[in-house]
Amino acid sequence: MTSKQLHSKLDVLRRNLERLDAIPQTSFEEFSADFRNVAATLYLLQTAIQVLIDLAAWLVTQHALGTPRTSHEVFELLEGASLLAAGTAARVAPIVGFRNRVVHLYDRIDERRVYEVLTQHRSDLPQLLHQLLGALPDDEKSPRS
Repeated sequence: MTSKQLHSKLDVLRRNLERLDAIPQTSFEEFSADFRNVAATLYLLQTAIQVLIDLAAWLVTQHALGTPRTSHEVFELLEGASLLAAGTAARVAPIVGFRNRVVHLYDRIDERRVYEVLTQHRSDLPQLLHQLLGALPDDEKSPRS
């Protein structure tokens, strides 16, 4: 991944996080009353989580940590190399699993689970981003990061 591609993906993530803030989150009833809330949340979360997975996979490659078999293993490798705080892989497992369900089991999406991820796990995204940015090689760190 080039520096330009990296920053483009980070821009997508930041934009998605801002857009998620605009989705009704006061109650499940308000959230689910408009199908567009569910559809937008699915897309925004899926692509935001994918950016984090892509960045983490790139870091695994940069640090020559091996070849992960799963998206979740990417975070385990980074944690094992002390590039992520202890417990991070376990904490992000629900969001990685959610992304996998959206991509592969899209015909079995529970709207309540979408709302749960939006309201209870969304804060994990910027926290994980912060840790991943801290693991970037110095030549990739810039004011945009």
